[in-house]
Amino acid sequence: MSKRYVLDSEELLDLATGYGTAVASDQITVAGRAVGYMYREEPSDNADSGWRFLSGDESQEYLDDERHVGVFDVNEIANLDDAIVEYLDAAPGTELVRIEGSDEFTDADDDAFDDDSDDGWEEFDVDAVDSLDDLREDDRL
Repeated sequence: MSKRYVLDSEELLDLATGYGTAVASDQITVAGRAVGYMYREEPSDNADSGWRFLSGDESQEYLDDERHVGVFDVNEIANLDDAIVEYLDAAPGTELVRIEGSDEFTDADDDAFDDDSDDGWEEFDVDAVDSLDDLREDDRL
């Protein structure tokens, strides 16, 4: 069964070109939810930006299933949620959480972000998604 993505490639604008690829969950690319959590790892190869984009409430079990994540050009994710664009030059090791009700993100370790709040946030391992090599086998790229 093929996935129906929120945007077709013909609809894409040049918002964040040249960054390379990123991993994103189906909650963003298929369901159309906003990016709620984004983190950047060391890129695994020259094509990888290191960015990983999640809605922020995916369970670890959901992310462990490769069918729920994919590899996309960063520009595709920026077209789905342009609030990420101003953060894309952040260094590897960056972890950002969207400030509820806004287009701004804060450091996931910031004191302003209360991990004990009951806002639906479920903390998970930053290595939540499989390697790019595993994901590229059945993605759009």
